[in-house]
Amino acid sequence: MKKVLILFGKSNWEKSKPFENKDYQYSYECFYTLCKENGIQMYRASYEWYDYEKHIFKYAWIYEGENANWKRVYNIKPNFIYDKTKARMEVYYKKELIREKYPFVNNLQFTCLIDDKLTTSLLFMKWSKFSWLIKSKKDLLEILPRIKSDKVVLKPLNESGGKGVQVYSKKDAMAKGSISGPYLAQEFIDSSKGVPGVSKNTHDLRLVFVNSKIVYAYIREPKKGSYLANLAQGGSLIIVPLKKLPKSLNPIINHANAIFKTFVPRIFCIDFMFDQKRRPWIVELNSMPGLYFTPAEKPCMMKMYQELLKVFSGKLGINKE
Repeated sequence: MKKVLILFGKSNWEKSKPFENKDYQYSYECFYTLCKENGIQMYRASYEWYDYEKHIFKYAWIYEGENANWKRVYNIKPNFIYDKTKARMEVYYKKELIREKYPFVNNLQFTCLIDDKLTTSLLFMKWSKFSWLIKSKKDLLEILPRIKSDKVVLKPLNESGGKGVQVYSKKDAMAKGSISGPYLAQEFIDSSKGVPGVSKNTHDLRLVFVNSKIVYAYIREPKKGSYLANLAQGGSLIIVPLKKLPKSLNPIINHANAIFKTFVPRIFCIDFMFDQKRRPWIVELNSMPGLYFTPAEKPCMMKMYQELLKVFSGKLGINKE
């Protein structure tokens, strides 16, 4: 049986189970079961568990099926690695060392490229608010007069899930803003008029791609009093039928497919907001759409898993005809 290892961040091997959250665990169990039914044994391991001298993963978790639950295994040599680590320079360096022996999905150059918010704002300049790179309150003070909106958005250069994102009025930004390390300062996008033909509420809209195919799309709406729609920040989620996606997104989608076509396979997502004139703007890209699905996303879960299975089977040379 072929072996695919999902690589994730720091973890305590002494834990009794690989998941604290039962909902996350359920999603992974569904996916691992599907893969095993199709000749692929899935593993789960931290990059910290890699032996850089022997070039093996010293430990990993596998799912043995219903009632058998999760099992510890040792000395794993996968056929390839599906990368689910967070964007950190330390992690990038260690993944480069692992890549000397094992291929990755996504390609590590692709991951580095689209997880850098400044880089993607330049690649999609026509559809991105201009980003000022700042490292201190002094830098922020210098660029605030150039921000046209009443509010300013401060974003860490590489974080995801809304972590570290701050939205302040320009007059409060200096007093309340916190800048540690490289940040981006951007104009605020007022998305309160919603997505044309889809929603009338403050939002962001996410499209999830496998290669050039949009697998599914959803709107995230922030909780009352917040501008952050990420689920990790308390936002809610609504699935959007693909046929209802605004046609104004098509030029952006075509551009993404054109500039990324060298990276195959590629699994990623693009987040958008629509301003008061119903014009779409890219908020960010993400190279690692989640394998966890909320109850609202369950109709899309197996659809996404089937697409991932096609990618895995293609990399492993398994005929799915």
